[in-house]
Amino acid sequence: MEIGVITNPNSRKNRNRPDRAERLQRIVGDIGEVHKTESIEAIKPVLRDFLRKQARYWVADGGDGALHWMLRMGMEVLQEDEFTGKPFRLPMALPTKGGTIDFVANNVGITGDAEGILAALRKAVEHGGIIEDTEVDSMVIDGIQVVDGKDTPFRTYGFASAAGGVGQRFYSKYYADKDPNPRTIVKVVASTVASTPIAFSPLSRLPLGRWSSYAKEVFEPTPCKVTLDGMRLPGESFTGVHVASMSINLGNVLRFFGKADQPGLMNAIVGTPSPWSIIRNIPRMARGEDMRGRNILDRPCREMIIESVNEELLAPIIDGEFYRNVKKITFRIGPRVRIPKVVAPKAA
Repeated sequence: MEIGVITNPNSRKNRNRPDRAERLQRIVGDIGEVHKTESIEAIKPVLRDFLRKQARYWVADGGDGALHWMLRMGMEVLQEDEFTGKPFRLPMALPTKGGTIDFVANNVGITGDAEGILAALRKAVEHGGIIEDTEVDSMVIDGIQVVDGKDTPFRTYGFASAAGGVGQRFYSKYYADKDPNPRTIVKVVASTVASTPIAFSPLSRLPLGRWSSYAKEVFEPTPCKVTLDGMRLPGESFTGVHVASMSINLGNVLRFFGKADQPGLMNAIVGTPSPWSIIRNIPRMARGEDMRGRNILDRPCREMIIESVNEELLAPIIDGEFYRNVKKITFRIGPRVRIPKVVAPKAA
């Protein structure tokens, strides 16, 4: 088997497409298999089967979140007794740009929709075409999560995290939209900028609906302790706590973490800037330039440790996925992941 595809029929985009798996199976034909994974727990058995059948490509029918869970479950499967110490390695992993942001696919240069990407991949495999692949750094992420009142360690993998502050609040607003897309990014940014003069002035006491509090919600600091490469940063409240192992492009609207494209390094953006300082940086965010201003740290790093304080647990977002009730989380450079650069027409 060459191509193994997992698709979640319960995802937002697939709920109204009951024939999704069958359609994708027709595209990959007899050189691949498509499996429905209706829960996170359903992913591991499918990936074990892909490994046994030596699938060269693992495809996550979706975006950054779908790829995130496929990689996490795949790494865990590779550490099981059946595969440890044997010539198994993580196959090339491919997202199909079915998400709302798709920063991993955009970073690598994948183009097209899911059907076109799979059709192009099949054609290249069948005809011996050259499929360029890119190796990118991942982050290995170790945390302690409170589950049923008990501290529970976990390990996951990812490429970018809004661990607290403005980035985390932004994602909360973004995913609250009925149909999050690049226009939603513009809407959240515009609403925040428009609300700031009201939310941070006596005007906030007027009955102006969401405009009275929207910006305050976005800019609310996260209580935590942050340590970068062994250096404890001053303070226990941060307006922004972000880290990534690759540069990201949010819907061709905002761009961050350019320093992460240097192999072996992550890019941390951490600090306590004022709301107006963050707003003044929006043009730099649009151009993908370094953040500037007082109390903003935008630098390469190899390790970031974040700890909750005052019994207020963290809710970091990793590759667009929420991890709630987190006491402590550590980011380090993880294994390099091979991603095929599949270039396909936007409509197959």
